[in-house]
Amino acid sequence: MVEDDALHIGRAQAIENRLDEVLNDNLTTRQLLRDVLAKLNPETPPTAPPQRPVTTSAPSLSRSTNSLKPAFPLDFSGDRNSGKAFLTSCRTYIRLCPASFEDEETKIVWAMSYMKSGHAGRWATRELEYEAKQGRLRFFDWADFETEFRKDFLPIDSEATAINTLETSNYFQGKRTVDDYLDQFRDLIEESGYTDPKTVVVKFRRGLDRRISSALASMASGRPSDNKPEEWYHLAVQLDQNRAAEEAFQSSHRQTHTPGLISRPPQISKNTTTVQPFLPRPPPRFAQASPAPGHPIPMDIDAARKAKALADACCRCGGLDHWAKDCPLRFDVHYMNTDELQTELEEKLATRDAVPVETEPVDTEEDFVPSEE
Repeated sequence: MVEDDALHIGRAQAIENRLDEVLNDNLTTRQLLRDVLAKLNPETPPTAPPQRPVTTSAPSLSRSTNSLKPAFPLDFSGDRNSGKAFLTSCRTYIRLCPASFEDEETKIVWAMSYMKSGHAGRWATRELEYEAKQGRLRFFDWADFETEFRKDFLPIDSEATAINTLETSNYFQGKRTVDDYLDQFRDLIEESGYTDPKTVVVKFRRGLDRRISSALASMASGRPSDNKPEEWYHLAVQLDQNRAAEEAFQSSHRQTHTPGLISRPPQISKNTTTVQPFLPRPPPRFAQASPAPGHPIPMDIDAARKAKALADACCRCGGLDHWAKDCPLRFDVHYMNTDELQTELEEKLATRDAVPVETEPVDTEEDFVPSEE
């Protein structure tokens, strides 16, 4: 019985040893296949070689916590204006996934795999042809590759261009926000090579909006030092944000108090279902209670009209060939004043109520009729 148990244990141990050998052969074969695929298709970023999992008596159920998935660089055609962005995206990916690159040569070939068209494609082709002839790339490491890349794909003489821009008014803030202005200013300072903090502050204040620059310079306390550009940047952005918030508040306040339709419930007619908005009442014609230059009282209007009339003209019709007493319109009720209308009305009423006078003579003698006896 003991011999049978020992036999079974020996067989199990032999099976385990054979499985370990098969697993090692499998891992080696997979690594060879990955190397072949990487050489045939350089666009695929290299991956770390697989490692054999370590088995323990109690298998772990935890998974890898590295879930970073950085974006791959975009294809680069050789445009000098996009060269800096492409180089930055390559450096970012290499920084986040260092285990994916075995050596410096792998980093360089991986970056060139995105240089497919235009001037960049021809440049990468020449470098790979040089490698095929010499057996190695002409770059010693990634830093050497960056240096050559900057020479061929970044703006030519960017330092002189940045300095000339800072000497003109082309970089001024204008109607932009301080954030947008600051982004461009930082790039110009970096490309120009200016390191003196006072020079940087002077250039920054020169391009700022005058209202913001004056507010910073006239601060009673907390004014930034001329040797600290970052403090000037921070306070300028803060002032610009405060100004924008104040303008937005004032704009909304004016819109809220703008005179217009009175906010009341709509009026619905009984005979129709059309909803009619409530319109405000028109202002009074004359503001007699509180006269103002735009709303005079009636007496002021009459006095102004009389002052404009000619001295030698008829005060009734304005004619120049007669006086008011001889005006042919003096009997027209449309041209009579209040006193004349009242007098004319009284005369008409008096004539209507008068008793008619008899014109025939009245015989006062008594007629005697003889009586018949």
